[in-house]
Amino acid sequence: MLWNEYPDRLDAFTLAAACEDLQGDPPGEIPFFVWLLENPSSPLNMPGSIDLLGHDCIHLLLKKGFTPDDEAYIVGFTMGNDTNTSWIHLLILKIAAYCLYPCKYKFSYSEMKTFDRGVRLGRSTKVRNMNKFDWSKLNHKLLKDIRLELGLDLDNYRQEAQYLDLDNYRQEVHYV
Repeated sequence: MLWNEYPDRLDAFTLAAACEDLQGDPPGEIPFFVWLLENPSSPLNMPGSIDLLGHDCIHLLLKKGFTPDDEAYIVGFTMGNDTNTSWIHLLILKIAAYCLYPCKYKFSYSEMKTFDRGVRLGRSTKVRNMNKFDWSKLNHKLLKDIRLELGLDLDNYRQEAQYLDLDNYRQEVHYV
């Protein structure tokens, strides 16, 4: 899969072509509690809930794979990017991800911190509520062009993260 070996080469792909290369979990394999909180079709979905196509598009735009750490970041980003997300929503998701999610999806302490970093990036992005986009309308566009349109400056964010050494950074998301 090109995704794991050459993520930067994906910039030359359209959204549709890049989505074809992804190998995330099929809909039938999503555990109940994950579906309950993170799927927009669920009666108990949280702000930031997003369908699988949108979730995969966010993976591509943020250049994230499918490790537990990457998944925590993506969930944090979509929640942080949703203008309806409050501190209580973040707290509920973290408790559920730690206590109710099955092992493969469960958040460790480290992944909670990664989730918080995703929330911060989602909140700082100029275009909000990406979880509500009709991603199919962007299928013909290159990933790098979509990032520009959405104001996703990943290089700048990575430089800031390195400067702050976010792996050891003690400031968590402020639940205000």
